[in-house]
Amino acid sequence: MTEGKKQELTQLLEEAQPSLKIRDEYGVPLSLPKDLYRSYLKESWNHYGLDCFSPYWIRLSLDIGCETTKSRLLDFIREELTQFLGIGGDTITATTCLIESTSPDNPRVCCFDPQRIHLDLILKRLLDIALVRGIAEAASVFDRCGRPEGAHGYFQDVALVEGLIIKKDLEVFKGVRLVPLRSSEISRKVGRKLPRFPYYAFRRETSNSPGRTLLVIDRPGFSIFHERGPDGETPLEDLPLQIAAQDVKFRTRDEIDSFQESFTQALSLILNYRIQLTYRWFCLGEERTFNLRDGSVAWPRPPDRFRIRKPASEDDIEKANCLYERLVDFDSGGRNKLQLAIDRWIKSKADGREVDKIIDLGIALEALYVTREDRIEQQLRHRASWYLGKDATHRADLETALTAIYEYRCDVVHNRRPGKEVEVGQRSVPVTDLVKSAQGLCRKSILSIVNEGKFPDWCTLRQRAKRKR
Repeated sequence: MTEGKKQELTQLLEEAQPSLKIRDEYGVPLSLPKDLYRSYLKESWNHYGLDCFSPYWIRLSLDIGCETTKSRLLDFIREELTQFLGIGGDTITATTCLIESTSPDNPRVCCFDPQRIHLDLILKRLLDIALVRGIAEAASVFDRCGRPEGAHGYFQDVALVEGLIIKKDLEVFKGVRLVPLRSSEISRKVGRKLPRFPYYAFRRETSNSPGRTLLVIDRPGFSIFHERGPDGETPLEDLPLQIAAQDVKFRTRDEIDSFQESFTQALSLILNYRIQLTYRWFCLGEERTFNLRDGSVAWPRPPDRFRIRKPASEDDIEKANCLYERLVDFDSGGRNKLQLAIDRWIKSKADGREVDKIIDLGIALEALYVTREDRIEQQLRHRASWYLGKDATHRADLETALTAIYEYRCDVVHNRRPGKEVEVGQRSVPVTDLVKSAQGLCRKSILSIVNEGKFPDWCTLRQRAKRKR
């Protein structure tokens, strides 16, 4: 687009400003102030497309009240994007592409979500960008997206982290960060302006779930309009694109999936709390491209709205980083057993019956300490006490506790109706205390084994323990 064309687009967008109207998804005009709508858009973009104003999904958009100005803008868009127009002259194929690579010398393009976009939707996005970022930025974005090579940059893989509170954005790795979500009055103000909108929804969601956290991972890619070929489409591989591998921590979808799982486990172990990813989506950057997914991501209603969330400091995140690296480098021969133990320990931290938690912890402890099918209790008691015990007295106490844990777990599995009290040596303790003790022993065992990078040699460990007696 020439400088003259940029100036023409700028002038048209300026002419459109006085007659802008806000409508709902059915085209009904709303008495919503533009400043409030701007704040609503900015919040959604800052939260990577997560629509915070309601647990109910209602789409809002800008429209131009002056039909003459609107027609001139649509004609301008049609003329500038002529080479990309499909049959009929009012739709364009837009595709989002990610650049992945198994090595710096092996970049590949992974395309998904091709869309037939009507010019009206492109105009609406252009108006949104102009309202939030300014008319000059809107013209610049339109120019970049209209080029044959498309608009290159970073999209985001986003996950909602349940159970975690942070006070500010924290970088985990380059291009990977934790972002806090805070409550906002914008949602209430927007909701009050919507006719027929159920206000009781806001009474139930009184604080928009403050304290929730996003895990955001940058992914290199580009947004591109397709040129027409003889049959109406041009294959992407025939377009004049220069693709190079990007300097990012995780280069493929599989690497991101693995990181999200292992890093969540590391956070759980460091914070001694169940951290999980409950909702995932992909953010295309509404303020930077014209790829559309028909509105923002609806705010998910949490299944455990009143769950306590664990605060994490920068030091906690750094420790989780280090633990994650050790999990990745852990001896491949014992990785499956370690994974089972971690999964069951995390599961025991969820709300639920104490008997179910004991079963999970019993499985976790057996995965860590049992290698033969016979003499299970003896292997568990002796090995765990040898591994964790500081001295003879401590090892004896551990054996007593582990015996109680194992026996209670057997009672549960074999339907012997265990009571709410458990005999631990000469003491009678509540089952909740036994669960906490088992969780502590299991977590301490996992952390020790992960930090060593492999499972202990039990024969060598037994010989050392005997010499210490």
